[in-house]
This record gives sequence, structure tokens and C-alpha cells, in this order.
Amino acid sequence: MKTFENLQDIWNQQPASNITKTSAELIKKGENHIKKIKSNHIGTIAIIGTTTVLLIAYFIWIAKYSFTIFTTGLSLMICTMLLRIILELISIKKFNALKIETSLLEYSKNAASFYKWRKSIHFIATPIIYIVYTIGFSLLIPTFYKQFSTPFFIYLLVSGYGFLIVFGFFLRRKLKHEMSILSFLKNIE
Repeated sequence: MKTFENLQDIWNQQPASNITKTSAELIKKGENHIKKIKSNHIGTIAIIGTTTVLLIAYFIWIAKYSFTIFTTGLSLMICTMLLRIILELISIKKFNALKIETSLLEYSKNAASFYKWRKSIHFIATPIIYIVYTIGFSLLIPTFYKQFSTPFFIYLLVSGYGFLIVFGFFLRRKLKHEMSILSFLKNIE
């Protein structure tokens, strides 16, 4: 009887639950989360796509004069961005294939599979893309040095490599978030 009283005491010491969400509110919250994930993918594609279009236009304009280390660097940057766009489009397709009408366990299993896919992108493809993009940008440096004044050259160096560092920070943060979701989903299975 002593054990039951101990359990009863522990039960009584719990704080009162203030969760008052209805199933409709939870469904709405889930739908909003899905919209946020989709908009993040679309936003990523829009930003990378715009940058890629600008780089392609610049490449077409500059490449008609000659093919140099500079155009090679631009080509590497463009190719990595196109690859990233393709990976994001595949991610959107895989995410849209998740059906929320399935059971919680089935949905969790499918969502975990999606985030495992994202994990492979983040741990395999993204570092390769990041390194090749950095190499491409670095190949632009000699031309920047010759063509621009010293203050503008320094600005290009600081902003270019600064962007890569800041982007790496945000990428790391996003990776941590997605891996915490994967960890949560694995606990549901």
C-alpha cells in the first residue's frame, strides 16, 4: 500500500495541465507548419534562382569575349546553384508526397524518411556544393584584383567571403532544426 501512496503523492505534485487545444486547433497548427516548410523551400529556390539568373546573364555577357579562369569560376558557381535548385525541387516533391490523412505512426515514418533525405542533402551534397561554390568565387578574385580599385576589391572580398560565412551559420542553424525534427520523429516510431 505504501507504493500506491507514493505514486499518488507524485501524481498529486504534478502541475495542473493547461493544455486546452482542440483537435481542430492542432490540425490548423499542423497545416500552418506545412505551409511554412513549403514556403521555406520556395523562398530558397527563389533566392538561389534569382542569383543564378543574374550570374548566367553576366556569364553570357562576359563569356562572349573570352573563356578564362574568371568564366570557369562563374561556371562553377552557376552549376552549384542549379544543383541546389534541383535538390530543393526534389525536396518539395518528396514533402508534397507526405499525406497527413494517414495514421500518426505512418505519417511519422514517412516524415522521418523525408528528413533522412534532407539529412543526406545537408551532410553530403551541401558541403560539396559549398566548397565548389567557394572555389568558384575564389577563381574570380584575381580578375577582381586587376579590374577594380583597392577599396572596391576589399569590399568584394569582405562581402563575398562574409556572405559565405554568414550563410554557413544560417545553414548550420537550419540543419540543427531539421535534425531535431528527425530525432523527434524517430522517437515516435
